Amino acid sequence: MDTIIVKACLNGNRGREDNPNVPWTPEEVAEEALRCHDAGASIVHMHGRNPDGSVSYDPAWYAEADRLIRERCDLVLNHTTARAWDVPVDAVTRYLLETPRPVEMVSLNLGYNVRWPVDKSTERRHTTISPNSYEDISATLEACYARGTMPEPAVQDTGHLNNASTLMKEGTIRKSHYFLVEPSGLWGDGHQGMPSTSHNYFFITDRIREFYPEATWITHSSGLLTFEIVALSIATGAHVRVGFEDTPWLPNNSQPRSSADHVEWAVTMSRLHGREPATPDQAREILDLIPKPS
Repeated sequence: MDTIIVKACLNGNRGREDNPNVPWTPEEVAEEALRCHDAGASIVHMHGRNPDGSVSYDPAWYAEADRLIRERCDLVLNHTTARAWDVPVDAVTRYLLETPRPVEMVSLNLGYNVRWPVDKSTERRHTTISPNSYEDISATLEACYARGTMPEPAVQDTGHLNNASTLMKEGTIRKSHYFLVEPSGLWGDGHQGMPSTSHNYFFITDRIREFYPEATWITHSSGLLTFEIVALSIATGAHVRVGFEDTPWLPNNSQPRSSADHVEWAVTMSRLHGREPATPDQAREILDLIPKPS
């Protein structure tokens, strides 16, 4: 059978007003990770959060979450480098460098992520920015390679793919065999990336195939569009990401208990297409990761 990586994204910046089951503490994240592992996930992606749900950049949060997960199962662990506009890149490189054991993977935004969301209190649009300059990306990559962490180039549009190509061509990103493909949002929703349509998905992935024929990718989206794009990816041989960060709902359930429910949906869809979920060690082999931490 064909093998598919199913990654679970456990929390991101998701609030509990969307779903009360979103995990925030290291203990909650570890319990959620184990549920996703048992459902068929081979990788878990997490964001540090404080007890009140705000973003945490504390190395101790990541160290504790990693420790608790590694005590329970052999999942591939995947941190984030996303940050708010007023947070320096040092906050990210610090937890990449200071956790007692290096993480295997970390997501890497390939430029500034800009949105014009509507403020619920004023009903007016405003600008939010997640920064990532060339200098920021270079510093993040230096920290990754110092610890043996694989950066995960995240492609939201063709500009990000061009940035990835630039970094790979000059050797700042050392490998060109893997991408995170993440078209998100709708036309006219104020998200300055490629909207999540089948046409845009194939436009991005056809360019990846054109320039990097040996590359593979994991795909995800946002909201209920997640299920359309993930199903398309499953049917056409790609790997997938699902979970609370991307959507707090399931197509037939507005209040899933866990990201494990999303994983179960992806595994069921995969098996209908003759694809079996990869084990964590199979995912390490497919993505050419460093040997799993002992």
